[in-house]
Amino acid sequence: MSDKYKFTDADKAFVAKAEQYCAASEQCRTAVKEKLLAWGADRELSSRIIDYLVDNEYIDEARYCKLYCDSKLRLQKWGRIKINYMLRSKRIDNKLIANALQQMDNNQYREVLQQLAESKLQTIHDDDPRKRKAKLTSFLASHGFEANEIQDAIADYDF
Repeated sequence: MSDKYKFTDADKAFVAKAEQYCAASEQCRTAVKEKLLAWGADRELSSRIIDYLVDNEYIDEARYCKLYCDSKLRLQKWGRIKINYMLRSKRIDNKLIANALQQMDNNQYREVLQQLAESKLQTIHDDDPRKRKAKLTSFLASHGFEANEIQDAIADYDF
């Protein structure tokens, strides 16, 4: 630890715990601050520890955004709108979010959307084709996919 950060022995326990937390999985500032406060650190100490973690690359919000976007698309099947909303709720800089969303693989994005649409369409049991299309569109929108992407994905379906 550099001289820039002066932590007492009691503070070092929080630092070590925060380092382990960040090393185990990618974290953002907000999540680490919440953990530190839950562990009993005060706000001032939490801020100093977070600055230390950022300077020592335990926390990198650009890296976090990219991994978050990729994992939420692959695992949760979320679209860009929902991912954007969730990252903003974590108080991450809009430029970092926009950059991470832009870096998402468009082919993988469309593939996930297509798979989700096909899977959901099999579960919609309605005789009215307009209702089937509306239900599918609503479902895909609730997962955070953009209207134009949804329309492109379901354009060839025979409802």
